[in-house]
Amino acid sequence: MKDILEENQRRKALLRNGCNQLTGEGIGGRTKVSISDYRHREVWLPDELLRHELVAPVVEAGSIRAYLRHQHIDDPSAVERKEVELDNLRIAADPYYAFATVFMIKDKNNGSMHPFFLNYPQRLLLAEFEQMRLNRQPIRLILLKARQWGGSTLTQLYMAWIQLFQKDGWNSLIVAQTKDTARRIKAMYTKALNNFPEQVFGQSKLKFKPMERSASDSLIADSKGRALRDNVITISSFENYESTRGSDIAMAHFSEVAYWRTTPQKSSAGLIRAVTSGMAEGVPLTMEVMESTANGKSGYFYDEYQEAKAGHSARRALFIPFFYIENDMLPFADEAEEAAFARWLTDNKGETSSDEKTREPGVYLWSLWTKGATLEHIKWYVSRRKLFHSHGQIASEAPSDDVECFTFSGKLMIAAELIQLMEDKVKCRPRWRGDINTSTCELSSAQHEHGPLKIWEMPVDDAMADRYIVSVDVGGRTAGADWSVITVLDRCDPPLTGMPLMENAPHEQRGNEYVRVVARWRAHIGWKELAWKAVAIARFYGDALLAFESNTFEKKEGESADFTDPADHTLSVLSEVRNNYGNLYIRNSSSPDDLREGRQTKIGFHTNRQTKQIMVDNFTHLFEGGLFLDPDEQFYKELSIYEQRTDGSYGNIPGYGNHDDIVMTDMIGVYVHMRCPLPPPLRRESAPPKRRGTINESDF
Repeated sequence: MKDILEENQRRKALLRNGCNQLTGEGIGGRTKVSISDYRHREVWLPDELLRHELVAPVVEAGSIRAYLRHQHIDDPSAVERKEVELDNLRIAADPYYAFATVFMIKDKNNGSMHPFFLNYPQRLLLAEFEQMRLNRQPIRLILLKARQWGGSTLTQLYMAWIQLFQKDGWNSLIVAQTKDTARRIKAMYTKALNNFPEQVFGQSKLKFKPMERSASDSLIADSKGRALRDNVITISSFENYESTRGSDIAMAHFSEVAYWRTTPQKSSAGLIRAVTSGMAEGVPLTMEVMESTANGKSGYFYDEYQEAKAGHSARRALFIPFFYIENDMLPFADEAEEAAFARWLTDNKGETSSDEKTREPGVYLWSLWTKGATLEHIKWYVSRRKLFHSHGQIASEAPSDDVECFTFSGKLMIAAELIQLMEDKVKCRPRWRGDINTSTCELSSAQHEHGPLKIWEMPVDDAMADRYIVSVDVGGRTAGADWSVITVLDRCDPPLTGMPLMENAPHEQRGNEYVRVVARWRAHIGWKELAWKAVAIARFYGDALLAFESNTFEKKEGESADFTDPADHTLSVLSEVRNNYGNLYIRNSSSPDDLREGRQTKIGFHTNRQTKQIMVDNFTHLFEGGLFLDPDEQFYKELSIYEQRTDGSYGNIPGYGNHDDIVMTDMIGVYVHMRCPLPPPLRRESAPPKRRGTINESDF
């Protein structure tokens, strides 16, 4: 217990006393020097200042007065002027010092203006900016953040510091979802200018003035409206962005990118590329910052953050959890309360569930401590959690890591916590990977790590009819199209792989209602080739019941031109399959045209609003009951972005690389499974597989 309390004090000290912006103590890459009659007797200066021709002699002399004597200067006011000169040089070279002395920000609690002393997350962000700047690298960063700690403030004022002290003719851009939001970000810059001390530029007040009467473009001017710096500050919105100034932008701040609403005419990726393509490549002090809170496990911001986190991007990735934020702390009344809370936390660290909907189990709260949270942060979290009915709701507001914040934001069909639980318990590598020969219905002679067919369990040779269901979802041929997916479900017996029976599955349902994926084929392919590939896999799995999602096959050829070559005769593909494979899923037709022409049945499963809801209900019932297992890692990626939309429909969250083809085959397979007679209990004696004819819904 003593160790925990001591560690808690150390963590709080790090948050509150990390560095001294006025002296430079505690900031990396500094050298300590003494100037006995300077306002700060001991200072830690960056190398850039130590080498400066006006600073180095003073440091060498040890005091301003000694330096002036060496220069034979006797003017009594010279000491004060030299001190102001040193201050201004530090302001221009050291943003930490500049923020603490000349940049003023508004206190959110009482509205007063005060110097910009950095909190812990802001220090982390500034350290990233400074490392790139001092290494003469372009500043490129993607910031994933918890709410309300001033990330946008620090980003904007750092750009202001560059424009005021480092570069002239260095234009900047602020883009948010709406122009009002962009204006609020710019307002921080405005307040800083309005409160600038006279000593820096010899002006009592700075301000923005419109550039050529533009409402969006501003110049920095003195109190009389005369341009002070040739830097243009532009604000824009994602909704109404016009790239008229794209080629002039040297710095760009993109705010809350995850919430930019993509349309067929406009995308986050397109806008950001349009802006950054005009920036000179590799030029120091060019700057691009993309920041946002999380908004689901998909979309441009999510994709770009993952690339940066993996080191595959020109951007650096930075995540700020809630326990770096001082406002997200609740103090203890005294040491006794702190010790009692620490004891409660350790005593319950093995608790895996909670009877209260508004409290996390002890194992999760303990994980916050192991990740670096203070006891005060954990106390705040326990209190804050009472306002939310699920972990997912608070996790997007107060995330503890950069996996949780994406996973638990968004409106998913299945609760994200359950998706993560099932993935952790069920996901495993396939036992075999390669392809299947369409002509022979045999597996390829050699495995291939990138083969389209993954097998977790080989077929069991028994006398059971329709033990296996093969479901098919049709995609396209090209790399950017949807995937074509063939999934094989096994409807009986405990799994033969590492997939366990889930503990929450009711005992009486652990028999034939239990369904699991045993194989999956996924690639881009033409429709006809896909149909015969599915037949080959169905034959390989004992003449399995084969269920095609027939929507695409049933499109008129003219409507299907974007999916297939005109030479393909897609409307006849399923009929041809029916003539060659006997165990197909057939549905009753309700189309007046079909009934008038004597067609009472149709091949395959048809997805529409009604059947989609039934599919969702059936799948949710099995998945949440622990009765459906899918070992494929890609399945969980799709399920984690499969949402119910505001209009009641279902589908994957729009975004680059987002698909729902695997989820669709699983739901189609479960739909057929729920409507098809259950196989009898498995007989262990070996026997040839039982063959059946075509399956019709009326048989169920």
